[in-house]
Amino acid sequence: GLWTDIQGTVSPRHTTHENGIIEIPRSFDGHYNLTVGINGVETDFVVDTGATMMVLTLDDAAAAGIELNDRSFFGSASTANGIVRTAPIVLDSVTLGHLVDRNVRATVNEGELDKSLLGMSYLSRFSRIEIAGNKMLLTP
Repeated sequence: GLWTDIQGTVSPRHTTHENGIIEIPRSFDGHYNLTVGINGVETDFVVDTGATMMVLTLDDAAAAGIELNDRSFFGSASTANGIVRTAPIVLDSVTLGHLVDRNVRATVNEGELDKSLLGMSYLSRFSRIEIAGNKMLLTP
């Protein structure tokens, strides 16, 4: 209850250094979380190097203005919770700090997903991904 209400104000946030490196502190839950602009809407992601694609939850997709129907879900993915249906999409814009990417391929997961996943389809835009101590560094 209360944690959900205040989490956004007390959770560590990423910083961008002068050299363009994005530093993401480890969150209290042990994950690395980022807020990324999706079609102009701030969207919370878990950085997931084990995920092949950038994956949006149904709610995050709707908030970003992505309209889906039952026929949109013709793909599938194998997850820890089993096989789920997916809808391939193309995002108009993905913004992380000063970085802006256009026409980014992603998927929407029809299954239960607590938070959208920032997978390798997006992370591969970085020349280096490093975990050092309690921080993740993304080098453009």
